[in-house]
Amino acid sequence: MKLIHYWASMNGDKPGPWKIIEACKNVLEQVRQKGAAFLSTMAFEHEPEKGKEEPNRVGDLVIDFDCKDDPEIARKDCIQFVKYLLGHHVRPEELLYWITGSKGFHIMVPSYLFGGTEGDPLLPRIYGSMVRFITVRIGYDQPNSVDTSMYCMGKGKLLRMDNIQRPNGMYKVPITWEELSTQSYDDLIKLAREPRHIEIPPASYRLAEPLAALYRWHKEMVHRPPSNSLVNPADFILKCKFIQYCSANAETLEEPLWHAMLSVLKGLGEFGHWLSHELSSSHPEYDPDKTDKKIERIQPNMSCEKIRHLYDCGCNCGVPFPGMIWAAAKGVEAVKQTESERVSSLIEPFDFYPAEDGMTVYADIHVDDHRETYRVDSSEFKNLIGYRYYKETNKHLKTAAAQDLIQFVTARGLFGGAKKKKVFTRIAHLDDAVYIDLCDEQWRIVEITADGWRIVTSPPVRFRRVKGMLSLPEPQVGGKVDEIRKLLNIEKEDALLIEAWLLGVLSPGPYPVLILEGEQGSAKSSTTRLLRMLLDPSVAPTRAAPRNEQDLIISANNSWIVTLDNLSGVPTWLSDALCRMATGGSFSARKLFTNDEEALFTIMRPIVLNGIDQVASRHDLVDRGLRVTLPEITTERRMTESELSNAINEAVPKVLGGLCDGVVCALKNKESVQVEKSPRMADFTLWCVAAENAMPWDSGAFLEAYRSNQNESIGLALESDHVSNAIIALMSGAFGWEGTPSELLKDLENVVDERIVRLKFWPQTPASFGKRLTRCQAFLRKSGIKIDRQTGGDRIISITNEKTEPVANSHVGKSNGEVF
Repeated sequence: MKLIHYWASMNGDKPGPWKIIEACKNVLEQVRQKGAAFLSTMAFEHEPEKGKEEPNRVGDLVIDFDCKDDPEIARKDCIQFVKYLLGHHVRPEELLYWITGSKGFHIMVPSYLFGGTEGDPLLPRIYGSMVRFITVRIGYDQPNSVDTSMYCMGKGKLLRMDNIQRPNGMYKVPITWEELSTQSYDDLIKLAREPRHIEIPPASYRLAEPLAALYRWHKEMVHRPPSNSLVNPADFILKCKFIQYCSANAETLEEPLWHAMLSVLKGLGEFGHWLSHELSSSHPEYDPDKTDKKIERIQPNMSCEKIRHLYDCGCNCGVPFPGMIWAAAKGVEAVKQTESERVSSLIEPFDFYPAEDGMTVYADIHVDDHRETYRVDSSEFKNLIGYRYYKETNKHLKTAAAQDLIQFVTARGLFGGAKKKKVFTRIAHLDDAVYIDLCDEQWRIVEITADGWRIVTSPPVRFRRVKGMLSLPEPQVGGKVDEIRKLLNIEKEDALLIEAWLLGVLSPGPYPVLILEGEQGSAKSSTTRLLRMLLDPSVAPTRAAPRNEQDLIISANNSWIVTLDNLSGVPTWLSDALCRMATGGSFSARKLFTNDEEALFTIMRPIVLNGIDQVASRHDLVDRGLRVTLPEITTERRMTESELSNAINEAVPKVLGGLCDGVVCALKNKESVQVEKSPRMADFTLWCVAAENAMPWDSGAFLEAYRSNQNESIGLALESDHVSNAIIALMSGAFGWEGTPSELLKDLENVVDERIVRLKFWPQTPASFGKRLTRCQAFLRKSGIKIDRQTGGDRIISITNEKTEPVANSHVGKSNGEVF
């Protein structure tokens, strides 16, 4: 029988295009000569095709251990796994071991050891079932270091070949059992610094019968007909708390618990006979013949009631004896499942956990080679359950059963002891790495570190998907950020500021508020949509001004970039909320249908505002702003919607690739760069300066442009503020003024037009004047006018014009205050 392998060369740190080679004894050497870095773990009778009969698959069992947080955990898991195999008559020298060079290990179990050399069309599922069972038997269910995504159907997985260098400079190299079991990970990783060869003992071609029995039973369970609802071995151990206890304590289990365990398992027929020996073999006094005689004499199917007199499992499984958990649909012994029970079995593999707020529960679902994350009370999760239920039963899931299940998994996630995890929207930051959710069907993520960027499918962070989110294209290697200038109606200096703002969107924050202003026809809305589509595309890229703070919170919580379109000024409440959102703040809202329960949000988001008039006038928002004025579009630069759409589609991958390069540079340099006299948004400034070498800017151009923009914005803000203008007029040509708030207010009213004094915006009392003075004194200080205010007593105010030299004996009385 001819077989084929898949192989691929290196593409970054991932496989390139898959190619086919005929299987043979020296296939490794053949593909090496072709430049291969990866080879499929299995060989195929023919290429798998969807909807057609599965090909026979042949290959050894490979187990991948990987733990980015602590590789030493992966090493210890390897040792536990091997010790389990040693207990099944496997010799350590019959296995192959590698350190991957990237915080993990590989173990290969030759298929002859368990009688699997002929292969099977469903071999990946058999191997996956075996590995999961072994992890349960060891005493931990699906540890983080065991990657079970390897055992997928279709073309399967490609395995990195040994002595192939990774981008981090390390190699995947072979090691011995003695090295794995006696040396720490820190010592072992030193071996991966260069290619390595070790002497491999010749194959024994020996059958390890206990391991062969394990393989046969999992093969039978995988091939069971769909109508047979027998629970697989691992799930049976996990579902029955008594058997779970016996498995975890098999080495020390004594009478009468051993007697009760054998009684339960005898009721499961041949499967129970095998599992009886599997669990009993861990005991130091295990004897196969004595165990068989014990099973022969024992009465099967001990009831749960009798078992509870021996061991209180605390389980409310609702069956009279444990065997019914396994034989859920076996003849007259069947247990009729309710609709909720059937759908509960569908979600058993899901991982449920609370979010950081401690109020929301999420589910991680492993699909093929990637992980998907859903909020359990979302319509997407309900639809997913309904679809899986229909596929399994060919029936529609009733609303009441779905709601019961949601309530159950919510309680399990909140109070079941699961660790809280932070769930992100579109952009995430963790341990000096930045992650961008591409929002595609494969749930691919861009991972950016100081060493470079790559596409991953199982990052250490979780992302949620919300309605309206659109996918991003894969970033283009070698792309340039300044490709965006072809699409923007903007001056060169302002283009630099917009590129800096886009780079800042990928920073940990805080974020400057981008304010786009311009006359009609200057493409303010189009520019806003374009900027949103570059990093956080949505079916609704722009929004009108929110009616209240709660609407703003909901919009920000369900997107990464907040865009408010066509504003005619910003009301005070909205300006304050946007300031908190740009630099990070907490918000609360009343939960729907409740009177006393709050929903709490901590939000920090990039923001874009646009409008014709001066959009932002309050000083705290202007101080956080990046103001860009768009000129009128000339006839030569005007494009149709289709032309613009095509240009955007072409530019986005290039711009995104350039931004990824900029983030790599920022992460690499952010600890070493320094900015003297940093502007208001210091973190944003430092981030952009650190990335400057990778951006299309001249050295120092960003700081010069940003400071100039801030000075211009401050000048505009002062011009639009009547109190600021009055103080500037008062201090024109004078060095100082001193007096009480009432005296200063009276003096200011003498230097402004009386029509301004009558406006409702003009402060009418010393108290309201004090608030206005607080708001504008920071900007006045930047323009050279310093205000000092005493507390207590007469609350004396001193104003100094630092741009004017003091003149001796030039005091001029004005009211009761003095200007000099």
